[in-house]
Amino acid sequence: MDDNDFLQALAKGGIQVGELAKLYYPGGRDIKTLHKEEAIRETNEELAKKDAIIYEAAIQVEGLYIRVDVLEKMGNRLNLIEVKSKSWSSDETFLTQKNTITSGWQSYLYDVAFQYRVLQKAFPDYQIEPYLMLIDKTQRATVDGLHQYFKVVEDDQDKKRSSVVPKEGITAADLGKQILHPVHVGEYINLIFEGKAREPVSEAEAAGFDVWMDTLSNHLRNDKKYPVTIGSKCKSCEYRISRDKLKQGELSGFEECWSKALGWKSSDFEDPHIFDIWNYRSAHKLLDQGVYKMDEMVPGLLPASPERLTENDFLDNKQRQTLQIAKAVGYLDKSEFVHPQLFLEMEKWKKPLHFIDFEAVLAAIPFHKGMQPYDYIPFQFSCHTIYEDGSVEHRADWIEKRPGVFPNFEFVRKLKKCLEVDDGTIFRYHNFENTVLNKVAEQIREFKPDDAEELIEWINSITNDGGREMVDQFDLIKKYYYSPLLRGSISIKNVLPAVLSESRALKEIYSKPYSGLYIKDKVFYSEDPLTGNAINPYKLLGQISDVIPDDEKADEVMRSDREIISDGGAAMMAWSRLQFDDVPQDKRTNTLRSLYEYCELDTLAMVMIYQHWENLKK
Repeated sequence: MDDNDFLQALAKGGIQVGELAKLYYPGGRDIKTLHKEEAIRETNEELAKKDAIIYEAAIQVEGLYIRVDVLEKMGNRLNLIEVKSKSWSSDETFLTQKNTITSGWQSYLYDVAFQYRVLQKAFPDYQIEPYLMLIDKTQRATVDGLHQYFKVVEDDQDKKRSSVVPKEGITAADLGKQILHPVHVGEYINLIFEGKAREPVSEAEAAGFDVWMDTLSNHLRNDKKYPVTIGSKCKSCEYRISRDKLKQGELSGFEECWSKALGWKSSDFEDPHIFDIWNYRSAHKLLDQGVYKMDEMVPGLLPASPERLTENDFLDNKQRQTLQIAKAVGYLDKSEFVHPQLFLEMEKWKKPLHFIDFEAVLAAIPFHKGMQPYDYIPFQFSCHTIYEDGSVEHRADWIEKRPGVFPNFEFVRKLKKCLEVDDGTIFRYHNFENTVLNKVAEQIREFKPDDAEELIEWINSITNDGGREMVDQFDLIKKYYYSPLLRGSISIKNVLPAVLSESRALKEIYSKPYSGLYIKDKVFYSEDPLTGNAINPYKLLGQISDVIPDDEKADEVMRSDREIISDGGAAMMAWSRLQFDDVPQDKRTNTLRSLYEYCELDTLAMVMIYQHWENLKK
């Protein structure tokens, strides 16, 4: 999932946590080489000492190979410390009521179990103690700028590989109160070895942990494909890729497995799959009946009756799923569907209409003193407004530009100033904006700025039935609107090109240049010559003005070093980089410009969706 910027942001947070853990075990030797034999040799040099601390220790035995995050040798005792950026609190259990390991902790504990068993085989005379080192979500940072101690840098040769450079000279004493804690997991490892941790996922696991390891090792050594069974687990397969990537020469592990299991040809994968049904939880029942494609779902297998789609005041989940299937397989025509209740909802809205979007960081290592791991740091918002006469204005776009400055309270002040000028209806897309504002309200109550009461009252007024509660456009789409171009998604990144393709009015408006506060003279309607549908405007961000007016040098930099931000994960990473003081000014200017443009397009997308509905209503 290298193209998922949100997962990339989480991964970069993970390697920062790994570097932080080393400072809690100071004085160790870092085995940095990726060359296996060299890593093993360096590890053995350290293990020859009576006491040692090794980072990324390399151990190989009987065809099994591990790299241990932190290996602490104390005489004949080995402490195995696996570092994770997953949050945890001391009152949290790893077990279900049946004394099996909860699904959310299985991958972490099985990881430790494998490393533990390899160490046992390599050092049978040693006492080995297994630990997970986890983020304590209840612990607040007691120093400012903790996150900025760990700078993520890209590898010059491999842009997908990153490393962390700690601030020069920092020690554990500079970190304040410890936010990472080792949790002893020996009892859970024993459950795994006894076969009591979960239902086995394969015959090899059912035969015992050692048999499972040996089976996997033998397949790897002999370059033999492990036997794979298809099932509902395949829905989350990270090797299922889009058709356009296949056309570019990339390979799909998903198609390889399913072709072998079912004898499918390439054309079979172009048919609508049951895994693509929106929010569908019963795929396993269909698979048990040998049903894999939507066109194999006879009317009796549909979640609801296609003839009863408007009998309620809104589409429930089953009706929406049925609508998608019926249009995908031809039970209903391919036109877009609008529930008549949408137009009644629109009558309730009061102009001017305000469309807002936030960007925020959730960092494992806090940026500011007093913050907890994964606390929300909202750093940017955008607001588009539609007036009574239908005119559109990009009224506001604020971002905290200053590195190291806590933005949360100023964020709310600026947003309040933007929206309190009238009592028009405010729109958000999904729950994120509500969640962020309520989290910031909690912080305001705790830290008590001078205007705390005023800010909390205003937040409550737009989030918690306070008289001006925001309208969720995501919820409106879920209940009242469907286009076959959406397939199984109602992400705004998919809704936008769908409504652009469906709407003659939008085609006319956005075939002409659009200009907002930062996006200038941009044509947002562009037709894909192969499909005849609109090209996703988010894919056109890279073509947005690369020019900073009246500055030839900056123009040159922008053209040569332009970062394209097209989702929230990329925005998180971009703003996080700006928190380091050593970012060159031209790079800072470039990144800020990209952030402004991305957030502006998010609220413009909401405007376009509304404009399409307004034209349908007329």
